[in-house]
Amino acid sequence: MNSEEQECQPELLAEEWGARLTSARESRSISIEQAAADLNLPAEYLSCIEAGSLKGLPSMVFAKGYIRAYLKMLGMEDIDVRVAEFVAIHGEGSSKGAIRPVSRVRQQVKMGDPLMKLFTWVFVLAILGVSFWWWQTQYGGSLDLASSTESETTEITDPSSQAGDVTVLEDGTAALALPMLDDSPLDESVDNKPSAAQDEETQPELSAEEQEKLQQAIDENRASTEVSVENSNQSADSNAEITVSADFVAECWVSIQDGDGKKLFNNLRGKGQSVSVTGKPPLNVLIGAADAVGNFTYNGKSFDLTPYSNKNVVRVNLPISE
Repeated sequence: MNSEEQECQPELLAEEWGARLTSARESRSISIEQAAADLNLPAEYLSCIEAGSLKGLPSMVFAKGYIRAYLKMLGMEDIDVRVAEFVAIHGEGSSKGAIRPVSRVRQQVKMGDPLMKLFTWVFVLAILGVSFWWWQTQYGGSLDLASSTESETTEITDPSSQAGDVTVLEDGTAALALPMLDDSPLDESVDNKPSAAQDEETQPELSAEEQEKLQQAIDENRASTEVSVENSNQSADSNAEITVSADFVAECWVSIQDGDGKKLFNNLRGKGQSVSVTGKPPLNVLIGAADAVGNFTYNGKSFDLTPYSNKNVVRVNLPISE
């Protein structure tokens, strides 16, 4: 036997050894996939065993265990002899498929590494940026609402000397300046005329013409007073408290502030919930999601929020200024 035959002899012996296992399996009409499923092994491992090859198997130690289980499943005898033949073909100390010792363990990335620090900061900044953008989109302007209200001052009109003028005080109430009847004569023609409170015995009686002029002056003064009262009532109506209410079909943020800067409502409302507040005008209404409002009423009447919605966020002051 020459050197080439000696080199080929292990391969021929391995093929002959594996052919016996293939023949035994096929005689039982068992496919290699079925056998692999029964043994809970990869089909590639069984293919290597039937080829008599150690290549493709984890190591000789594992190969001997797989071969014993396979031979036992096929019902073959002399299991130890078959295993010994496989070891003799490849050698007990064969390096083919042997478990190699770990010579170097790759160093894990640490938190102190510059690249890891950079990635962490970029991630944190991205989260903060997204959170700020979402907050501005949903509730933007709710903080500006309070600052803008505080900066506004209520105009106080100077009281007029004429009868019937209305003065708006700092607390928002209207004070009516009614005309005062002083001791000055109502008309030149009735100047220095005696009053009714004076003693009739000491004062002369008024003539019919003088009484008519006096009554006319009294009537004119009363008419001007009624007009002043009517104007003051109209002004008071404009400062009367107003009521708004809303029903919600989805969750959203609601903030309502009255004319004095007081927060009447500042919270979340969910589906099926509602809110109703009454306060001094103007009411500053902020709704985070316009499509979450099912019905909105202003002083008991339905009010359309669509013209005051910007990117689904509603900001409106009630009553609407002309």
